[in-house]
Amino acid sequence: MESFFAFFRRIWMSGLMNQLVRAVLIALVFELLVWLINRWVRRRLGPVLVRDVGADPSARVRRRRILLGAPTVLVRTVLYLVALLMVLRVFGLNTRAELLPLGLALVALGLVAGNAALRDALSGYLLLCDHIYAEGDEVVLGDVLGIVDRITLRATRLRTADGELISVPHRQIGVVVNRSRGKEQG
Repeated sequence: MESFFAFFRRIWMSGLMNQLVRAVLIALVFELLVWLINRWVRRRLGPVLVRDVGADPSARVRRRRILLGAPTVLVRTVLYLVALLMVLRVFGLNTRAELLPLGLALVALGLVAGNAALRDALSGYLLLCDHIYAEGDEVVLGDVLGIVDRITLRATRLRTADGELISVPHRQIGVVVNRSRGKEQG
């Protein structure tokens, strides 16, 4: 029967233990990177977030969740995927030969299937950054006049004068006329 120290030394010096230590170190480094980059993003978005100081608190919270959440999720997803590929490589999996074709196929499928949704999300994010209109504003989006009921990443919902709720996808928004802010300024 071997002693505890002999058992511990045998396990610690084995290839598996070295691989586990390297995997944990990779995970820690990437977690630190996620934290640092998200902190940098929050600092950069500070001036954008103060544009809605006078808005309804619930609308401000929704806007801030989208503006801070989208880059956070994107950074976390990309860095965690890179870390996962590195950890798999530490354990001996040839990530280029086995995962690269699958990844390329998934990216191509996502671009083809989600092209309109991606354009809506990007347009919605930029609209929220610019803060052109807010919930409660009377706006004209294209040929639709109404009061903004809700703004999401993909669409803006307007309540028309006759009570209809119309959803306008952000990729279809060209010219925006904000009648509420025009009245406030003069």
